[in-house]
Amino acid sequence: MRADVCVVGAGISGLAAAAELADAGLAVTVLEAAERVGGRAVDTRIGGYTLADGGHLLHTSWAALRQAVPWAELGLRGFAPGVRVHIAGHRPRFGAAPTRPQQTISALRTPLGTAADKARLSKLLYKLASGAPEKALTGAEQPCSDSFVARGYSAELVDRFLRPYLAGLAGDEDLATSCRGADWLLRLLVRGRFAVPGGGVGQIAKLLARRLPADTVRLGTRVHTVHADRVGTADGEVRASAVVVAADPLGAVELFPGLHEPRMRAVTTLWHATADADLPPDPDRSPSVFVDADPGSPVARTAVVSRAAPGLAPPGRALIATSVFGEDGKRHDALDKAVRARLTAIYDAHAGRWETLDIRHVEHAVVSMHSPHNFARPVRLINGLYVCGDHRDLPNIEGALQSARRAADAVLTDLRVRR
Repeated sequence: MRADVCVVGAGISGLAAAAELADAGLAVTVLEAAERVGGRAVDTRIGGYTLADGGHLLHTSWAALRQAVPWAELGLRGFAPGVRVHIAGHRPRFGAAPTRPQQTISALRTPLGTAADKARLSKLLYKLASGAPEKALTGAEQPCSDSFVARGYSAELVDRFLRPYLAGLAGDEDLATSCRGADWLLRLLVRGRFAVPGGGVGQIAKLLARRLPADTVRLGTRVHTVHADRVGTADGEVRASAVVVAADPLGAVELFPGLHEPRMRAVTTLWHATADADLPPDPDRSPSVFVDADPGSPVARTAVVSRAAPGLAPPGRALIATSVFGEDGKRHDALDKAVRARLTAIYDAHAGRWETLDIRHVEHAVVSMHSPHNFARPVRLINGLYVCGDHRDLPNIEGALQSARRAADAVLTDLRVRR
């Protein structure tokens, strides 16, 4: 076969890069080892419920996502601003859309932290909210544990809010995350809302694939070797003027042994269902994302996703998604029992009566932002050979899309093709 560009991998990043290149008029071939597109962002349908692998949580502020797919068709459904932190039976909210520093967090009215903590954190959040998202990723690099000490935060604020928030969003209970990555995550509290797609996270890949000409994607095709001008598969070679490797992080390292190998975190997502009427009403008339700050809790974050996106569950039913980081994926019964006990406290409901729809474990689900972390790794290896994915940028769907755009730009520059 012959193509202008061969893209290896039909996950979010690979499809996005292919769509950018096809839009520029190039002939693109996408090779995917699996029998479906989407990579780590796929859904499973069980009894009328839509369950996503990896417990993906999106955000309405993500510009690359907004540019990559038709926004109205994605149908992103938002939760209440910020998050609620469950601690000792209380559920204070952190997050708001500020118009002045004193309004940056409703936590100013909560018992968490000292007055000095609230003033310092409010000032930081206002600064983050006022600047562009990428500005949060600038500055000196150090673990957020050191950064929090330098900023003068009390142990109470760290242990009762900052640590559980980073554990819920990045799987980091040890505060080893890059302080720049932590600031980027904190900005999500005060700009936009956490959200889920109305038709499931798999909708993103479907909308990206729709931008490609027919027969662009070849499923069930495993790539064995990669060069700047060709790709080797079991069925033969694909010749190309440029090759973009958009495999998952470990797959990319297998093809390029010298490539940086990121640390990965495992995620187990527990999906429970119950009658919606069995859950108490949402305190804000809008569903919330919860993080659990009680010591020893296995719950990183949880949300009644069907209250944000009713199409994810049958009428009258509630779908609850709960993410746990770091489990080995083997002790599902014990984990389900421990998680149900926490959900009973978090939601003030009888979670022991809920139906367990599925427990989905993804061993290499999320790229760690362990300090030091490079949020803009090069996408051009040599002229003709490129790499993209969430391991080259932010470790989420937004980062996958941003790196895809950077890789497509590099290809077009080297091939001297204008958009």
